[in-house]
Amino acid sequence: MTDVIRCVAFQGQAGAYSDLACRAFFPGVATRPYATFEDALAAVRDGEADRAMIPVENSLAGRVADVHHLLPKSGLHIVGEHFQRVNHQLLGPPGATLATIRTVHSHEQALGQCRGFLRTHA
Repeated sequence: MTDVIRCVAFQGQAGAYSDLACRAFFPGVATRPYATFEDALAAVRDGEADRAMIPVENSLAGRVADVHHLLPKSGLHIVGEHFQRVNHQLLGPPGATLATIRTVHSHEQALGQCRGFLRTHA
């Protein structure tokens, strides 16, 4: 008997890279956002979701430390993997250029992924 997967939990907002990874790995399956990695893991443990798609490592920014602390305590285990390509876009107000931008605000993981670009263009 194969498992029927109806819902996949992820940390973040609809449309985030984790959501895109869920949709690529589980086409046609509903995805459900959670505020934290811990909440997404709890959703699986509590039966709100059948699986969770959680990042454990980032090829540019390294391991996702929170997950390495949470996963062993969750009672869950890894059953597959997916590599999601990430492409960031730098947005600014009308008229902004790379020369006029002084500060970049984003999620810490995204800033880590863009560190090389930001240093080159600082």
